[in-house]
Amino acid sequence: MIYIWMIVLTLIVIVAILMMVKIQQLTREQLLVQLKARDHAQQARQQEWRAQQEKRLNQVEQHLMVQMHTLLEEVHTKEVQNSRRIDDLKRQYESALSQVHIEYALEQLPRTEDMPLPGSTDALQEREEKKNQPLSMPGADLSDRDLSHRYLSHANLQNARLTRANLFMTDFSGANLAGADLSLTNLSAANLAHADLHDANLEEANLLVADLNDANLSGANLHNARNLSREQLRTAIIDSDAQLESNDGIASLVQNPETFLGIDKRGSRSTISENLA
Repeated sequence: MIYIWMIVLTLIVIVAILMMVKIQQLTREQLLVQLKARDHAQQARQQEWRAQQEKRLNQVEQHLMVQMHTLLEEVHTKEVQNSRRIDDLKRQYESALSQVHIEYALEQLPRTEDMPLPGSTDALQEREEKKNQPLSMPGADLSDRDLSHRYLSHANLQNARLTRANLFMTDFSGANLAGADLSLTNLSAANLAHADLHDANLEEANLLVADLNDANLSGANLHNARNLSREQLRTAIIDSDAQLESNDGIASLVQNPETFLGIDKRGSRSTISENLA
């Protein structure tokens, strides 16, 4: 009987041990499952965190790229503005410097009455020196200036603008006034002997007793030139391109064309009627 109880107890112990082992296995499996679930959750959270960080980094990178592009555009705009400002300042400086040079050069011009009378040795020598250093202002704007009584012999004023300038008794002998705008100027008593006035605009200019001896007026615009006489034109060089047809001051020449001879652009003599054609 005791032996049987011992066997039963042994079986009970064995069963208990087996149950404990089974319970431990189940517990271990549950722990492993929990650990795996926790690991998966951590990995998921890590992946989500990484995705968020990458998204934020991309946003920051895009924001920085936009700011960099904006800064580059602003820098480029500033450079263009600075370049334009420098160019404007340079032009203003050059214009101001040119204006100063013009003012200085005009201020240094001698007056015709201060020049020695022709015929003396001193006069010839001084005139020769003036020829070597004549005023040179091609294309300059000298409109509305008072250059009366000034000595501008052999000056280079090609294509210059002298509109409405006061040139009373100004000495332009031998000067280059080709293409110059002399409209509405006062050229009364001016010395234009041997001056080059081809293609110049003398519209409505006052030429009262102006010296036009051998002045080249080929192609010049003499429309409505005031106080222009037949004697003055007789001494000048005129071609068929000279615009004389609207000039009331020389209208009388048309009535007696045989009394006037000019020089045409081919160098041959022609009547005033041909020049006015």
